[in-house]
Amino acid sequence: MNRVVLLAVVLLLAGGAAGAAAVEMPTASDCLSGAVVQEVLLQGKARRLAEIRRNLVGDIVRADLCRAGALLVYRVTLLDAAGKVRRVLLDATTGRIVYDSSER
Repeated sequence: MNRVVLLAVVLLLAGGAAGAAAVEMPTASDCLSGAVVQEVLLQGKARRLAEIRRNLVGDIVRADLCRAGALLVYRVTLLDAAGKVRRVLLDATTGRIVYDSSER
């Protein structure tokens, strides 16, 4: 394998590890107000929750768009069919679940 390909693989793997780093649950002060949410959506910095919620199972009780470090995330509270409450963080650009309270 030549050096350029090897370097590309190493950088890709390092970026994947950094992307998998733990994300802290944002507090209320980290969440955006209605006007700021609309601006962020219009600028394309985040997708609407309705577009990315496909991976979520259960009824959405509450959802807020918040900052978690460098990420914009949806902080979502779900209620499943058994009545169990679950908190998840969704990356607001990709829809990827970055935190799930049921996995802790």
